[in-house]
Amino acid sequence: MELYPIDIAIHLVNIGVLYVLLRVLVWKPVVAFMAAREARIAGQLREAEELKAQAQELKNQYDSQLADVKNTCDQMLSDGRREAQATVDQYLSQAQEQAASIVSQAKTDAQEEKLRALDQAKGDLADLAVDMAGRILRFDADIHQNLLNHAQKQGTRTGVLKVAQPCDDTALAQIREQLENLLACHLDLTVEVDPALVGGFSALVEGKVYDFSYRAQLSNMQHRLA
Repeated sequence: MELYPIDIAIHLVNIGVLYVLLRVLVWKPVVAFMAAREARIAGQLREAEELKAQAQELKNQYDSQLADVKNTCDQMLSDGRREAQATVDQYLSQAQEQAASIVSQAKTDAQEEKLRALDQAKGDLADLAVDMAGRILRFDADIHQNLLNHAQKQGTRTGVLKVAQPCDDTALAQIREQLENLLACHLDLTVEVDPALVGGFSALVEGKVYDFSYRAQLSNMQHRLA
């Protein structure tokens, strides 16, 4: 293929024109578009960073508020527990005081009732003792005569004296003196302890029983109440 200078010149001119056209029509708009796109992307990145910073600040504020709320709740719960415990302690203290007062009053009432019962029992036992003594005097003419005449003690009789609990010599002497005045004689008594008598004493002298024990008085009371 033969190349002519004119053809080469024409191709060069075409290339130059095409370059100019591309430069004017394509390159500048592309460059401008790319620059605008870079600017837009940069702006979006800046906006994203700003939003991220705002979001982090909001998160920090939220965390701070959440911590404050948690501390407040913990404080309220702690205060509530303390107040509840204080209330419970107060009620327990009041309940204990009331219980102690009730127990004290019950003890006082029980003691008073016990004293009244003892007084009543003493009166009943005294009445029974008098009644029993009266029966002995009625049924034993010799004793009745001895008391009326203040008979002198004559002779010595033997017997067994039973007491409800151990007695000292003074108490035994008083019991023996009472029996000797009733029987108008001296007594040689063997002393035995018999808790079944409950209280008082009982004497067996030459086949006769002189029972001044609480057991006998209580038995007589049961017969009277039956």
